[in-house]
Amino acid sequence: MAFAAGRGRSSSSWSFLGTSCYEFALASAAAAVVLGDDVIRWVRVGLGGVATVPWRAVEAEAVLTGSRAGIEVFTNAARAALAGAEPHPQNAFKVELAQRTLVRSLQTITGVSA
Repeated sequence: MAFAAGRGRSSSSWSFLGTSCYEFALASAAAAVVLGDDVIRWVRVGLGGVATVPWRAVEAEAVLTGSRAGIEVFTNAARAALAGAEPHPQNAFKVELAQRTLVRSLQTITGVSA
């Protein structure tokens, strides 16, 4: 999953692959962001590998839009994106993995370090 970077936009995609199988991502996150004075003016977020199909994380977008780029807001956005997750015992680890993957993607795209 990837979002095209347009004028004034930056985009990033991160995938976390398991060690025994490199064909499918255990979790992936893609984002496109427009920053102005370190404030997120526009954003699109997508998640993959954690459900039957990739999906746009509008809950994360709502948290991010208008916020100053930073780890705390990225973490809150990731939590919002996965708040309604209903994992099974065998894949419950994917919730946190997807959250961390999204935070890393947002860090990469905005240049915010940990």
